[in-house]
Amino acid sequence: MPTIPLDSEQLDAVEEALNATFNDRSLLTLALTHQSYVNEHPDVPPVSNERLEFLGDSIVGMIVADRMFTGAPDLPEGDLTVRRSQVVRRETLAKAARKIGLGEWLVMGKGEATAGGADRASNLADTFEAVVGALYIDRGYRQARTLVNRWLGEHVDEALRTETQKDPKSLLQEYLQGNGSKPPRYRLVSETGTPSDLVFTMEVVIDSKPIATGSGSRKVDAEREAANRALNRLKTK
Repeated sequence: MPTIPLDSEQLDAVEEALNATFNDRSLLTLALTHQSYVNEHPDVPPVSNERLEFLGDSIVGMIVADRMFTGAPDLPEGDLTVRRSQVVRRETLAKAARKIGLGEWLVMGKGEATAGGADRASNLADTFEAVVGALYIDRGYRQARTLVNRWLGEHVDEALRTETQKDPKSLLQEYLQGNGSKPPRYRLVSETGTPSDLVFTMEVVIDSKPIATGSGSRKVDAEREAANRALNRLKTK
């Protein structure tokens, strides 16, 4: 886990692992620069991979949507949306980043590196998206699509093969409606962790009574976990 910018040989290794080459390798260097490194080095330009991650997030979503749209011409929009969310999520992107080995080349501050930032799912997922964004700028959409399909294609195909799983929040609402209850409400219980690795805890409230809580890296993930627990609890009464 480097705490200084990568040298030429290390960038060669990254390109080999990605099976992609960059014309402007400064973009690859930037994609592998975590905000914690910038925070600990006020003498360097105050730029990390966050803007590239923002761009890459949209590009990954578009490429996955395109592959699903083409690969499943009979699936309705709702099913496609659910299945895309199964692929374009932190856990799946982090899995792809681990397979590539991106954590080995993610340049971080010493504090983040010591705290295990090289294997933190949020860091890995963001880095994968940043690399996609960098390749898109450098080589265009076709190369970015090749990269995304190489590392996420199997996850897309698996999502298309399996039956669409309804969102737990939708299932809970349907269950309550069927039993004459009001729709559930969700409220934030706590927000912990660092800015780069937040954990939200949400509570689901039914008829003014808190029923269950859930945690996740996004509020919606925490709500889904809370809804799933509430549904299981209600069905076992």
